[in-house]
Amino acid sequence: CVRARGRVDRRHGGGGGGGGGAPAPKVVIPRNAHKSALHALVTSGAAPVWLDSRWDAAQQLVLDADVGASLPSLLERHGGEIAAVLLVSPTYHGVLSDVEAASRLCRAAGVPLIVDEAHGSHLGMAPGLPRPALSRGADLVIQSSHKTLGAMTQAAMLHISADCPLPHGVVPQALELVQSSSPSYLLLASLDAARWQYADADARRDTAAAIALAQQARCRLSQLPGVRVFAPPGGGAAGGGVETDPLRVVVRCDDAGSGFDLDEALIERHGVYCELPELRHLTFAFSLGTTQGDVDLLVEALRDVTADADAAPFAAAADDAASAPAASASEAAPAAPAPVWLPLPAAVADGRGLTPREAFFAPSELVDAREAVGRLSAELVCSYPPGIPVFFPGEPITAEALQHIRALRAAGADVCGCSDASLARLCVVVE
Repeated sequence: CVRARGRVDRRHGGGGGGGGGAPAPKVVIPRNAHKSALHALVTSGAAPVWLDSRWDAAQQLVLDADVGASLPSLLERHGGEIAAVLLVSPTYHGVLSDVEAASRLCRAAGVPLIVDEAHGSHLGMAPGLPRPALSRGADLVIQSSHKTLGAMTQAAMLHISADCPLPHGVVPQALELVQSSSPSYLLLASLDAARWQYADADARRDTAAAIALAQQARCRLSQLPGVRVFAPPGGGAAGGGVETDPLRVVVRCDDAGSGFDLDEALIERHGVYCELPELRHLTFAFSLGTTQGDVDLLVEALRDVTADADAAPFAAAADDAASAPAASASEAAPAAPAPVWLPLPAAVADGRGLTPREAFFAPSELVDAREAVGRLSAELVCSYPPGIPVFFPGEPITAEALQHIRALRAAGADVCGCSDASLARLCVVVE
């Protein structure tokens, strides 16, 4: 992002981000990107241009990026101002975007394609898994090797395609800005071990077995009362629909309680840990280490916690919240809000806001949450996991977004990035 900005600045004959009268370079990015991507916009001075994602209203999940319609329109509309295109593929829920189609569009436009493949280090490891983004035409691919391979926490890889349009040496120079000059050799050694693990025949066999176990888990979980297992629309990639990672099992069981409550019950009663608990969903990650005993335990544990009648009021609260007005800072937050995902405000795109960098460094103040609605945020606030910003520097704060983040906190989510942990006050740009 930093180096791509220089390419755009030279094209426009000045410094981006408002300096010298030149427009800020733009990065096409989906609204469900990780907060680290928004932090990169602060570092680089680039402005986000929102790439639409498809929304499954029936299953209440964000699906893949709208590469077919939204991306061509954005590339045409913003032309030479685009410094890069970023896709998140797969998502936390295991949904992949059409990287090949995006690559063709980006190559034609002369724009590098970056893929956040944090949850896809294992892709291509065994038959039945989707191909990784690098083999689909991505120019730069970021993988969190500690998530789905055996690397230590914090260990990650950045892959660069041989066809990457960026000049030779640009990426290593950019890394110098953000990497330590004293790297951990424990982390580096674990990355090397993960690389060998990826190529190991036994590990590939165990991964193939894990795919079968995940499918077995889906079948058995779908038979539990009140449990709905996520199925990709269109029958998955084989049926011409949305492609998914078969090692992610996503269930919705909000009739029995919030995902946060169910996650705590699974841990306390059965020692079962969910990869991603949310208001309405639980996502479980299978891997080469998953056994038949793990599947049996998961099924029985979920059967037990979803049968708990004490959590039943969540469903009714969720329905009530759909039509409820946004709560004020002094009122109790609703137990579960109507989903607020797409679309969210495109502040910079419609000219009402500041770039993330401009807002981050602008004078700011803490105000009552009710007064913050309509003001530009000076902070990035999200629940973690998944770390997807609800609002961030430069974006107008909406009543719906405020209601959503306060409801997440009330339901048990860990909220980070806010100056006031109670969310009674928010940090906004001084007008």
